[in-house]
Amino acid sequence: MVFAEAAAAAVGGSGVAATGVFSYNRENFMFDREQRQKQEIQTLNMRLNQADLWREDVRDMVGLTEKKMDVYMVVTALHVGFNLALFTEGRFEMGTPQWLVWLYGLALTGAFMFQLLSL
Repeated sequence: MVFAEAAAAAVGGSGVAATGVFSYNRENFMFDREQRQKQEIQTLNMRLNQADLWREDVRDMVGLTEKKMDVYMVVTALHVGFNLALFTEGRFEMGTPQWLVWLYGLALTGAFMFQLLSL
């Protein structure tokens, strides 16, 4: 009987000790878990903000390209106008070698085609 009572006391005492250790460890575990969850949420938010910044950079680059194209359009339209003026009014004097007139016409035609394509 004495042995059974001693065994029961030992089991009961170890149960109380295990409960105390478990509750102590559980409190630390729950604190750590909460901190880890906050860290993971913060990491995800930072990644989302970083992706937003990348998208904003792409939008800015596309916006700059559109603005540049508007400026290029005006300049190219002026060049086409100048080129057409040279076609109609830019004539050589009589006696100019024929090969020079052909090269002049070829250069103006090439310039006109490239400028027309850039519009």
